[in-house]
This record gives sequence, structure tokens and C-alpha cells, in this order.
Amino acid sequence: MEILTGFLGSGKTTLLNRMLSEGAFRDTAVVVNELGEIGLDHLLVETAPGQVALLEGGCLCCAVVDSLPETLLDLVRRRAGGELPRFGRIVIETTGLADPGPIMEVVRRSPLLSHFLSLGVVVTALDMLGGRTQVERHPEALRQLVLADRLVLTKLDLRDPLAPEECVWIAGANPLADVVTASDVLADPALLLAPSRGARPAVTDDHAAHSHGVRAWSFPLGEPVTRSGLAAFAAALDHRLGADLLRCKGLARTRGRLLLVQGVGARFSVTDAPPSADGAAPHLTVIVQRREAGEIAALLPWLHVPEGTMPPSKEDLQ
Repeated sequence: MEILTGFLGSGKTTLLNRMLSEGAFRDTAVVVNELGEIGLDHLLVETAPGQVALLEGGCLCCAVVDSLPETLLDLVRRRAGGELPRFGRIVIETTGLADPGPIMEVVRRSPLLSHFLSLGVVVTALDMLGGRTQVERHPEALRQLVLADRLVLTKLDLRDPLAPEECVWIAGANPLADVVTASDVLADPALLLAPSRGARPAVTDDHAAHSHGVRAWSFPLGEPVTRSGLAAFAAALDHRLGADLLRCKGLARTRGRLLLVQGVGARFSVTDAPPSADGAAPHLTVIVQRREAGEIAALLPWLHVPEGTMPPSKEDLQ
């Protein structure tokens, strides 16, 4: 399951239509919102009748998020029963005002959905005519940017080339994301939903300043961690940072395994690292709002507690 998001008018439907026009992507089911840009319906009906699911009644991340599991399961049931052509992926196209975080959690918190679906990449279309202003004014646009695994820069054909300071801003806004342009996707539609390259190599804070006080801090992990330590570190981040914790992603090595660590807010998942991460240095990058590196660095020792150690309580961090 992939998520395609982006603020109002960012061009995400154009990108999706381009991808779906390629024969290799005809086995795609799409979930769109009533408030979304759904001009792709006619194209999908011509090529894959019934494989568009419309969620009505409000924004996908809030008013109708509880309807999403049933919508996804209905697509899976109809595929299994032969009512729909076989599809190999589901793309959720959000409204321009959606926060991707709750949508990501739909699969993660449902054992039934997790049996049939796995969360793929979060792709955000970023309007390079007015995207920076949108991010500075609208919390939804900021969340879409920060939670992206891939950023697609749109509308570059309508303006001058990117200035160096804009490249610095993009890198600081989300140092974890792959960055491509809409032209790149037009030339190779497979780029849009290509698997994430795993955790990016550790970055410095040279480009980490961002609107709304968002900072990206990276920490190398020279020593192996424990699984109990990862759970303890996640709890410590939650207790210490609260709502100021936006995202965490990186690579951590236990004794014998390289793990991909991903967190959205206080919710963390730990899986085996993809082959593309082989050779990358273990590290964690934490994206926060109005917090300094030292506050996070003070919590790093929790990564190394012995197996079987319970996560800390708020009182343990006093």
C-alpha cells in the first residue's frame, strides 16, 4: 500500500495518471477521497473497472479514517472473489489537507490488514511555485513534507531553475526523503512508487533549519543496540519530546542483524533493513520541532539497555 499526498494543487493526480498510463502499473487499485482531485476516475474505469474506491464524507486522515480499513478489506475481498481484476498494489491518494500519519497507522495497527497489505512509500508532491509558503502557513503541508519517503518537485517547468538556497531548504526540511522532479517521473513513471532506499546516510545539521522551528538531528550508532533498547529509546523520546517529536528513521545494528527503524510521532516500527541499506553506517535521524540535539543525545544510552528491560516511565526520566 502506497500513499500519494501533497497540498492542494500540488499536482499529485497528474503524477498518478502518468504512472497509471503505463502498462506495468495497470494492476493498481486506487483509493481516493471525495475531497480529493479525482479526475483520474475515467482513466481507471477504462483500464480497470471497479478498482477505484471513493471514500465519502470528509478528509481521509480524520473524518473518514475509520472507514479506510473496511474500504481496503473490501478491495481485497473483491479481488479474492474474482469481482475485480487482480491487482498487485493499492495507492491511496489523499486530499490536499490530509495528514499522512493517521493513514499510515491504519495498516500498522490492524493485524488483519497487515496480513494482506504492507505499507510501502509515502510520496509527497511539493509545489515549487508556492510550496514553501504553504509549508510555513499550513501544518498539514508541513506534515506531508516531513513524513515523505520521496519528494516529487512539481511545476519546475513554470519557473526559473532551483536556487541553491531552495535546495538547502528542501534538504533541511526532510533529509530522509529521496528527491526527484516531476520531469523525472514523466520520463520514468516507475520512480514514483519505487521502494525507498531505506534509511539515508547520516546527515549533519548544516541544512537542518526549517520553518516552524523544525530541525533534523542525526546520531551515528557506533555500538550495537538491543531490541529492548529500541523500545526504551522510543518511549524515552515520547516522554521527553511529546508532540515535538515528528519523525525518526535510521539503521541500527543488533548483534548479527541490521534493522530499519521508522517512527512517526511516538509510534515506532522495527523491521529487517532492505538489501539497499547494506554497507550504510548505522545511525538515527530524529526530526523535531523546537528541540535541540542535546535533548535527544541524552536519551541515546537507552538504546543499549539489556534485553528484557522495560521501557522507561516519565518518572524514570526525571
